[in-house]
Amino acid sequence: MVTTSGFTHAPVSRFLILGSIATSVLTSILDIKHLLPIKPTPHLWPYLQFSRLLTFQLSYTSSTELLFSTALFYHFRVLERLWGSRKYASFVAVVFFLNILLLPTITLVLKAASLGVYNYIPAGLATVAFAALSAWSDEIPRLYRYKIVTSTSTSTDTSTGADGQQQVPGVVFSDKSTTYLLAAQLALSQFPYQLIPAAVGWTIGSAWMGELLPGGLGRWRIPSWIVGETSKRKERGQYEGLRRRLEEEGSSADGRRSRAGEDLEGRSWDISQDHNDFWLRRNVQEDTVSVATWLRRQLNATGPKI
Repeated sequence: MVTTSGFTHAPVSRFLILGSIATSVLTSILDIKHLLPIKPTPHLWPYLQFSRLLTFQLSYTSSTELLFSTALFYHFRVLERLWGSRKYASFVAVVFFLNILLLPTITLVLKAASLGVYNYIPAGLATVAFAALSAWSDEIPRLYRYKIVTSTSTSTDTSTGADGQQQVPGVVFSDKSTTYLLAAQLALSQFPYQLIPAAVGWTIGSAWMGELLPGGLGRWRIPSWIVGETSKRKERGQYEGLRRRLEEEGSSADGRRSRAGEDLEGRSWDISQDHNDFWLRRNVQEDTVSVATWLRRQLNATGPKI
């Protein structure tokens, strides 16, 4: 189930991907992309456009960032299948709202440290993507590794390892390397402004995995009905009803089997009675025939001879 293609058992990943694509296309059609990124000066001060803090993560302003982010979220659907949709949705919600507080604060500090040079927060879910990347790197194991040989001559460049086997020089990759490559391309887009959201996302994801978030945020879960899950009480009621129905069907089946056994026993008793009556009548007939034959023989033996 974990490696199944498509969005089977991954409704949150499907929502993130389709939502990002839909909002990005919509903002492009309406020509409102300029309303998404944040420049602390002048957007937060002196314009006081604090609503941008709630909307800057809803859409991407670059099709390249949208492509890389969508590919990453599609890879991370295995994390949702491993955790369950409720836990994964809770993780995304925690990262989303923590980013509203952390990223603008860090940007203001960097703006002051750089004397106003660093004054831009890019739009999009890059922080959520890198937080999921941090959790994915810890939870999902590596399946295989492969090496890209960097030398064409194997006679002079080979070396002997500790196990006595010859080692060809090259670069070793794994099945997770392509995912890290996509993440690196996303982090380097709009350089250097996308590096801070990537670092913040990786930090939040690592803190989630290490249960270091304050206030027990790592154990907080959204209501189950949001992701279409039923409550435990309702599930117990459904299982209880199923158990009673199975017990009723089992008892009725036992009753039918017992009645069938009684009918079979009665039929066998009738057959045995008919069998006994048949042999009794046959024996009486044979006895009658034998008596008549004996009397006839006696009369023939003692009768007058003429």
